[in-house]
Amino acid sequence: MHGYFLSDNEREQHQRFPAEIPSRDVSDYFTLSAADRRRVNRQRGAHNRLGFALQLCALRYLGFAPHELTSAPASVVMFVADQLQVSPTCLSTYGQRAHTRTDHLQEILDSMGYRKATPADWGHLRSWLRERALEHDNPTLLLQLACEKLQREKIVRPGITRLERLVLQVRQDGQAEIYQRLSPWLIADRRQLLDQLLIVDPELRRTPLTWLRQAASANSPPAIMNALKKLTYLRQMPLENVSMLNPNRLKLLAQIGRRSTPPALQRLPEERRYPILLAFWHQTLVETTDEALDLFDRCLAETEARASRDLVEFRTTVARATNEKVRLFGEVGRVVLDTTIRDTTLRRAIYQRISREHLQRAVDEAEKIARPDDDNYFDFLETRYAYLRQFVHSFLAGFFFHSNIPADPLLKAVTVLQDLNATRHRGVPDDAPLECLPRKWLPYVVARDGRIDRHYYELGVLWELRNALRAGNIWLESSRRYANPETYLIPKERWPQVRPEVCQQVQLPEDNTTRLAEREQELSVLFERVDPLLVQGGKARMEKSKLVLSPLEAEDLPASAVELARLIDERLPYVELSELLIEVDRWTGFSQCFEHVAGSEPRSTDLQRRLYAVLLGQGCNIGLTRMARIAETPHHQLVWCNTWYVREETLKAATTTLVNFHYHQPLSRYWGGGTLSSSDGQRFPVSGKVRHATALPRYFGYGRGVTFYTWTSDQFSQYGTKVIPATVRDATYVLDEILDNETELSLVEHTTDTAGYTEIVFALFDLLGLQFSPRIRDIGGQQLYGLDRASTYPHLRPLLKGRIKRALILSRWDDMVRVAGSLRLGWVTASLLLSKLQAYPRRNALSVALQEYGRLIKTLFILRYLEDETYRRRINTQLNKGEALHALREFLFFANKGTIRRKQEEEQTHQAGCLNLLTNAVVAWNTVYMAAAIAQLQADGYLVRDEDIAHLSPARYEHINPYGKYSFEVDALRGKTRLRPLRTPG
Repeated sequence: MHGYFLSDNEREQHQRFPAEIPSRDVSDYFTLSAADRRRVNRQRGAHNRLGFALQLCALRYLGFAPHELTSAPASVVMFVADQLQVSPTCLSTYGQRAHTRTDHLQEILDSMGYRKATPADWGHLRSWLRERALEHDNPTLLLQLACEKLQREKIVRPGITRLERLVLQVRQDGQAEIYQRLSPWLIADRRQLLDQLLIVDPELRRTPLTWLRQAASANSPPAIMNALKKLTYLRQMPLENVSMLNPNRLKLLAQIGRRSTPPALQRLPEERRYPILLAFWHQTLVETTDEALDLFDRCLAETEARASRDLVEFRTTVARATNEKVRLFGEVGRVVLDTTIRDTTLRRAIYQRISREHLQRAVDEAEKIARPDDDNYFDFLETRYAYLRQFVHSFLAGFFFHSNIPADPLLKAVTVLQDLNATRHRGVPDDAPLECLPRKWLPYVVARDGRIDRHYYELGVLWELRNALRAGNIWLESSRRYANPETYLIPKERWPQVRPEVCQQVQLPEDNTTRLAEREQELSVLFERVDPLLVQGGKARMEKSKLVLSPLEAEDLPASAVELARLIDERLPYVELSELLIEVDRWTGFSQCFEHVAGSEPRSTDLQRRLYAVLLGQGCNIGLTRMARIAETPHHQLVWCNTWYVREETLKAATTTLVNFHYHQPLSRYWGGGTLSSSDGQRFPVSGKVRHATALPRYFGYGRGVTFYTWTSDQFSQYGTKVIPATVRDATYVLDEILDNETELSLVEHTTDTAGYTEIVFALFDLLGLQFSPRIRDIGGQQLYGLDRASTYPHLRPLLKGRIKRALILSRWDDMVRVAGSLRLGWVTASLLLSKLQAYPRRNALSVALQEYGRLIKTLFILRYLEDETYRRRINTQLNKGEALHALREFLFFANKGTIRRKQEEEQTHQAGCLNLLTNAVVAWNTVYMAAAIAQLQADGYLVRDEDIAHLSPARYEHINPYGKYSFEVDALRGKTRLRPLRTPG
């Protein structure tokens, strides 16, 4: 075990004041109270008073007093000195007598109730920290937790090296404790199973570890069969006791197993190796279960889409033949209807005009092109039955499905199919449940003779099973995305205790009538105000019983704002993107957020270089292979850095650091207060087969692509990103990063375009104490909801198509608050819950109640939107900020024509995170240098108006070179006449 994990530079930083202290912290911790002043004023001499005061404030802020008080930021020394009315320069003479500083510190400790750590304190801290080590393995985090605990208990923080050794010891203790807890479970045959993960399997031609962590790349029957094969392998291991491990620790150990090579794991001692492999096994079982169900869902959806296209092509193909048959049978009809032709000679008369052979061919062709009365595509879907049967038998046999519906007929139908497959019987029994199938399926499923068609029955049940899994009405164990929806919410038995805290956090009244009464009152007031505004000639008006809202007229920028932007552009220095990244890191230290997944690797300058190369390689879409050549760095070193340091949580932490830095820039305040944000998707094509990619001809032509969905603050920073399928409605994801926001942005309002809203989203925003303000296309066609029929609003009457069902909302109010609490406290992601609430046509009572409440909130929003042009402009301005950043992101993501070549969802998530980090780095760099340019203009006597600054944007990139530099060594290469040596393969 190494004695240290911090670098010399990091260790020094932990023993000094931070280089910068946020202004809020300066106010909170370095403001001297009346009692502080009395203690300080008892000291003799200005230098003693200032030194005493700084030690006092440092102890309060850091939990210890740095030996070098002169390392305090100059602004902090000035802040304290001003309160004492002394010169800050006198600090340099403080502590010349050795005992002065220690005597002062002891006096401060006594007066503030602090003490130095005793052996008993160390024992208690070690025991407490060992429990934390069972949750987290990151030594830096454990060090931070230890420092915070010491400060809470008013124990002076000891030397940093002593704490380092303690952290490493408790990490080792934690690993031993985990192994000890698992030892009774790790019997010989289970150890053997875990060891086999690391041994090459002759059938697989690789280790099971490598096979299991390779995700599917296509939504095909072979991919589903491979996922089912993995599940069969993983179910050999009983995992009922894995819950003894903390979920955080389990996730961390699984990540190590996912990233490590088999030889590296084999070299680990047993007490380290087996917990890692077990966590990997458990996590992979959950992920593979979800993957198999995702593959089933998408394979069925793609098959249905192909059947729909086949129907369209069929209609196009037979259009001419149909026209010919219509003319032909029209001619036959005229002969039949001709009363001058006797019945006995009718057939002869027809054959005189149309030959018998011609008529027979026409009848045969008509039978082929005739469509069922409902003209559905189910018969084309049936032609792909053999394609689906490649996996259906194994898929249905591979899962034990559960239902939340008593005596669920769909579950019974699935059981029928499982039994038929197991016994190899072809015919569906007459008593097989049909009520689970929609009415449109029945003409295909039940033949004319009353028999149940096996093909159509199986297809219909599979389609309904897909819908039920999406909605959560059918669920499975060992799954996350398809688990019992009840597990997504705060347990009912805990809810009464948690409810008051939730209501306080989301600012909801605890009774079920107050909030509704407040919203109803707002609605009445808005109806009264807005109705008279909808007169002829207004920007929002009624024309022929239809609401018309004039588009916002573009506001011309003041000439002074245009000139200011030009003057700043002239002054911004040209910069290489690589240099920009290093400079921003020097200001913010964002690279420190990239920690080894095991948390114990030392940091070096070489690591930083590799990290910068990886971030640029991923964020600019260059790729690590080409970036290795550009950066003249061995490819394997970039791969190692990418594998162990760049992951979703480290990218998010680094992005948070950049957003917080930008938030505190004075110039950022001119663009917004960090309370409003927006989100939108940016679509990128993909190369080759990518499982999560979808077809969207408008954006990808004949190809496929994915969406990088981003969240943008009103200060132009982007605080979140997510990779989503291009065809999934944005509204499913809109709440995710808002609820997961860890930045200093105080978000209270959010806007999207039309794709980002649904009525349920309106409801959830309001229940969470947030304002949702989307820009809805064709807002004049939206339906408004009133309170009762007695209210009369002459202009709005054509739009009032319904009434709010108050009783429905009140009956499910507690459940709706429980949903909001589960989202706020992180029991479930919003996108997962929304996908369940909106997935199934026959929605449950909770989703119906949420939609009803959402109609009320949407009506309130639309009325505000119609009433206030300033409100409309504010929304539009914020969405334009997101569009400006999209242009910047497109500029940065320049390589490979902006086509994503990463196949796996995790790799795409990392790439989106790197692009987000680069975007924020550019925005932060531009903001700092724009402020410097403005300061220079003001120093030169140029009048800079605040209202002109508000029109500026840091989403500019003309001065940035993302392509690197080329060197032309003409003299060195001119004399070379031979060809370069060929590369050695491998």
